[in-house]
Amino acid sequence: MGIITIPARVVPHIRGGAQLQISGAAEQLATVIGEAMDSGVAPLAERRRLLRSWALVDLLGWPDEDSGPVELDVHEHREGLLGALKGNVDRLVALIADEPDDPRRASREADLQALREFEGAALRAVERDQPTTVTAAMPGDVVELLRGGLYADLERACEDVPSTGPKTRARWAGVLRRIEQARRALDVIGWSSPSEQQPLTLAIDAAMIEALERDAEGWEWASEQEHLESAEGRARAAALAATIERFLGSLAERPAPTTLLIPVSAFALVREGIFDCVEDVSSAIDSTHDWRRCSRELSELCDLLDLIGWESDGEPESDVDASGQAGVLAKATEAMLPVLTRAAGDLADGDAEKARIEGQLELMRELHTSARRAAR
Repeated sequence: MGIITIPARVVPHIRGGAQLQISGAAEQLATVIGEAMDSGVAPLAERRRLLRSWALVDLLGWPDEDSGPVELDVHEHREGLLGALKGNVDRLVALIADEPDDPRRASREADLQALREFEGAALRAVERDQPTTVTAAMPGDVVELLRGGLYADLERACEDVPSTGPKTRARWAGVLRRIEQARRALDVIGWSSPSEQQPLTLAIDAAMIEALERDAEGWEWASEQEHLESAEGRARAAALAATIERFLGSLAERPAPTTLLIPVSAFALVREGIFDCVEDVSSAIDSTHDWRRCSRELSELCDLLDLIGWESDGEPESDVDASGQAGVLAKATEAMLPVLTRAAGDLADGDAEKARIEGQLELMRELHTSARRAAR
């Protein structure tokens, strides 16, 4: 369980954001309730949004109540907090810009600084807390639809294979990751359809959710093609899309996507950690006969270097997706933790260099945590 404290001057802004979410959910419910009665698909997403935001306001207190600091359970209020944070900073920035001579300007600017600091801390806490899988019972008809969607994903991934450019594994990373995600899911639900598909209780990950969402979009598109589909075909497509949407709406929460990004600011540190790992593997080659394992580890380290650049001149200009190299990234970042800890400990408090190294240490800790989580 992760607990974070919402500072007193931030509480009114989070409360206001949650109340906007309540209003938006209520308006959406009023709009779709008629459609829900016709289709038989309950508007579960809007209902959950309303209840989660309401629970958050109950915790924070309604406007006429005292607004002291509030401790919040991130797991319990994750979705409500994310909704309440949406647009909060932008609204306050706009208010300050629109009323530059308002006597409350200094107070608003202090609120803005506190809100930005809290938003950064809250988003990091939410990321650490969000599960990568959600266990749920999947009906047999949805399992069949998922299987079809995963096969479609495999076909699309194979169509996207790189045909030109340097022959490196890094260039194939995205395609290989998509193939691997589909393969893992099909291993769980089965590659072939049985004569009668039974419901399955699954640990559902983001890749499965995305496959179902793409499949639902395809069926929705087919249901609208009057010139390509018969009335019966359109009705069947609409029913299949509704089946998927009904299942997705029944999930209590959504699993976090497993995309693992290495920020540009971390390239040099990760590269240093990789080189330390290469030295460890080189030493292992001299002391062990398990050369196959050593060869595999060296190959994985070289793949990660292909991704971030072997030197600063060859670095990509933007963050890179290392989801396919989570395990080796965890090793490289772990190698840097004691190095940076010692370097920071050797410097005096108040030294600007110490603050810089401590910032690098925090960056490596966060990336190490994310890499270990993605590698599970």
